[in-house]
Amino acid sequence: MNLKNPYTIISTGFGSGLSPLAPGTVGSFFASIIYYILFFENIIVLVDFIIFFSFIIFSFLLGLYIYPKTVEGQNDPASFVWDEFVGMWVACIPLAVMNDSIFWLVISFVLFRIFDILKPIGIKKLDEKHGAFFVMIDDILAGLLAAIIVTFLSIFFI
Repeated sequence: MNLKNPYTIISTGFGSGLSPLAPGTVGSFFASIIYYILFFENIIVLVDFIIFFSFIIFSFLLGLYIYPKTVEGQNDPASFVWDEFVGMWVACIPLAVMNDSIFWLVISFVLFRIFDILKPIGIKKLDEKHGAFFVMIDDILAGLLAAIIVTFLSIFFI
């Protein structure tokens, strides 16, 4: 791993993927912090939501681009956590349209980690395939499942 490569800084989630314990969870936690700093309670009008959604799409495309430039022939190394960042941000989409609270951010984080680890509903099949798209998409789908559950939970508990 070339730590002098700026793409590596991004692919390791600004170093969070270098954690010796649970790099995916550490990366997801850092992604939550970034969501909190940049977007928490800052998405007020439609334009703000469009910016957040565009940020997610750009981050996904960036992941597709940097993956082959940083993994050096490995398939989905634990240090590559940019996919967790993007998946976590997808899990936060419902927070962007409801009243933000730390409670719902924590629920989004926990659900995303559960779905990312368990990989239910066919996500496991995608995770077994090789290539940047499959590395990124399984986390996007885990984030989407978390977002759906958060949406339903928020309907019943708000």
